Amino acid sequence: MNSPPPYHVLVVDDDAADAALVSTAIEAGRFSCVVERATDGVEALEKLRTAAGQPPPHQLVLLDINMPRKNGFQVLSEIRADPRLCHLPVVMLSTSSAECDVTSAYQSGAHGYVTKPMDVDDLFQAIHGIQEYWFATVRRPDLL
Repeated sequence: MNSPPPYHVLVVDDDAADAALVSTAIEAGRFSCVVERATDGVEALEKLRTAAGQPPPHQLVLLDINMPRKNGFQVLSEIRADPRLCHLPVVMLSTSSAECDVTSAYQSGAHGYVTKPMDVDDLFQAIHGIQEYWFATVRRPDLL
């Protein structure tokens, strides 16, 4: 039996330690994943728009809010406005638990909002829950 191709996840976070921990959690999960990192919103959009005319290579975006050059809300807004990217599942992954940030994320088109747990085991559990939902539970169209 052939194993399915790996899922492609873009982690957008300006904090190198947080991004490394999230990447490690993804790689430790039960799903085969290729993880790419963007250090800010501008780089994230560049990576998502790399191949003009082709579907973007990522199947899930984990997006921090507070970043230089373009924050997560600005990136999310551009993703939702771009016909080539608007279908991408975007989960906001932030240290903020402020209700206004949660509300803004959903109003801007986020598919989910997860506050980064401070405990490493809790963070791994949260990341694995995200993977379980997006890669095993929901059904998505073939174009994704």
